[in-house]
Amino acid sequence: MKITILTIAILSVSLFSCNTEQETKTTESTEVTAVQFENKGHQLVYDMVQKVGRYGKLATKKNVSYTYTYTTADNQSDISTEKYIFNGELSYGNYKKHERTLTQFEGVIEQGYDGSEFWLKHDGEIVEDAEALKRVKFNRPTNFYWFTMMQKLLDPGLNYEFIEETKIDNQDYNVVKVTFDSEDDKPTDIYQLYINKETQLVDQFLFTVADFGKMDIPSLMKLEYEEVDGMLIPSQRKYQKSTWNAEVEGDKWVTVTWSDIKFNNDFTKADFKKQNQMKMNHETSLKSKLDEKKENFELKADDNKKRAYKEGIESVEKSGIISKAKQVGDQAPNFTLNNALGNPVELKDVLKKGKVVLTWYRGGWCPYCNLTLHQLQEELPNFKANGATLIALTPELPDKSITTAEKNDLEFEVLSDIGNKIAKEYGIVFKLTDEVAGMYNESFDMNSYNGDKSDELPLAATFIIDENGEIIYAFLDADYRNRAEPSEITEFLKKNR
Repeated sequence: MKITILTIAILSVSLFSCNTEQETKTTESTEVTAVQFENKGHQLVYDMVQKVGRYGKLATKKNVSYTYTYTTADNQSDISTEKYIFNGELSYGNYKKHERTLTQFEGVIEQGYDGSEFWLKHDGEIVEDAEALKRVKFNRPTNFYWFTMMQKLLDPGLNYEFIEETKIDNQDYNVVKVTFDSEDDKPTDIYQLYINKETQLVDQFLFTVADFGKMDIPSLMKLEYEEVDGMLIPSQRKYQKSTWNAEVEGDKWVTVTWSDIKFNNDFTKADFKKQNQMKMNHETSLKSKLDEKKENFELKADDNKKRAYKEGIESVEKSGIISKAKQVGDQAPNFTLNNALGNPVELKDVLKKGKVVLTWYRGGWCPYCNLTLHQLQEELPNFKANGATLIALTPELPDKSITTAEKNDLEFEVLSDIGNKIAKEYGIVFKLTDEVAGMYNESFDMNSYNGDKSDELPLAATFIIDENGEIIYAFLDADYRNRAEPSEITEFLKKNR
């Protein structure tokens, strides 16, 4: 497993202990370093680290936050918001999904390391279970190490050996073996790096897991990079068992993705203490993502399209649809619709299990809808932890809605409301202006998505319905670019359990 790559030897190395510099002269704008290389392998690794961004450069960014998604070959996933402070290697993880990690806990778990203490919380309550804390003591430094691994390949106590030059898929590589100084002759992990001669980046590497005694059969990790604030981050990863010749069989990859990577956040060391509540508003809200999408549209769209869309929104506002729609205190109309597998889903049956968060999206062609669906998926564990089921309705045809669900990795019911039949019962259907409808159909053939030529769409509305079928929360907005904030839905559910 990914979390087992870290050895005790690695854990003992501090981020700022990295120093291969023999003589350093620093000026206000320049740092000149004289390096004494052990051998060719050492120099190749050093050059690679300069390419991705060395430790000193990383340290100036103070901290990082990102979304970590780990998925096994059999589709079990962990999804967490990771936050690290580089000075002291402070580490925090908020797991909204943990099918591999501490599965005995339902709902959100938080793990932390504040520089001296490892801690665990479940739904905000401190957990003192010794066995669970063992996992935290492994997860926190391991996840931190993975993020800083390329830079840490220059830490003291590492040994380098140039193995060979080789060609893989018509690409030339230098192969370098990296090992760690051993304590008490205990086996340590081995890395075999394949450094691309053209880019100087590690495209793939073999690794062993000494902690689990897996030294004979390595795993092959393949990497893809993205540039974030001047650093090259290997944010897309996949690995599986391999031979020492980097040969794999089949397609049983474990995938690891780091997304929404942001440096220089405003959290502090105090936030990582067990007694404190980590301020999750550092995460990117749905509103901020939608606002960014709006800004990009305003910058790139031509004036005619901007005018037409603006007039379209104004038309919905003037129609009075918001006041005519179902409101808080109204009884929610029951419905039965088939899911992606063709099985009927009835609202009143779902309500027997608890509250329902009922939301509409216009279609997979709508970028605002896709952003919202993704954020709802991220928040889904919190809905479940607070006794609510999420259901999304769309006028898309079943084949289209299935595609949308697969594209966004959705794990909640997406039901096709053909002809907006149910949406009309909730009073949230409006007709597009002829000009906007023409633009939609010319651009992506909206009618083919919905299977009709009505040019009607639902508001991007969200309701929370209690076990008695009463609407207790309603988000209604004439502007399709505005959506209910998923985290605020969670807060509402918590207060109304």
